[in-house]
Amino acid sequence: MSGFWLRIDPTGCVDGSVREDVAGQLAEDAHKGFTPRVADRRKEAAAGWRVELVDRAGFDAIKPCLYGRCEHGRATA
Repeated sequence: MSGFWLRIDPTGCVDGSVREDVAGQLAEDAHKGFTPRVADRRKEAAAGWRVELVDRAGFDAIKPCLYGRCEHGRATA
């Protein structure tokens, strides 16, 4: 079964997603798809960005982030 790679910012908000069968089975490959330049990927990792694989239920749970309806950034706004 194919999962979904999520690009997650340091607050825990999901910034983007891609299906595993498109991006590949490795987190490094998925991160390359989101952020092509290696220097930029290193900066993101150092700042707390991460890429995680989830199943369909995990993807459904993060939909508020993708629709701009989550609570992640509101604490600092």
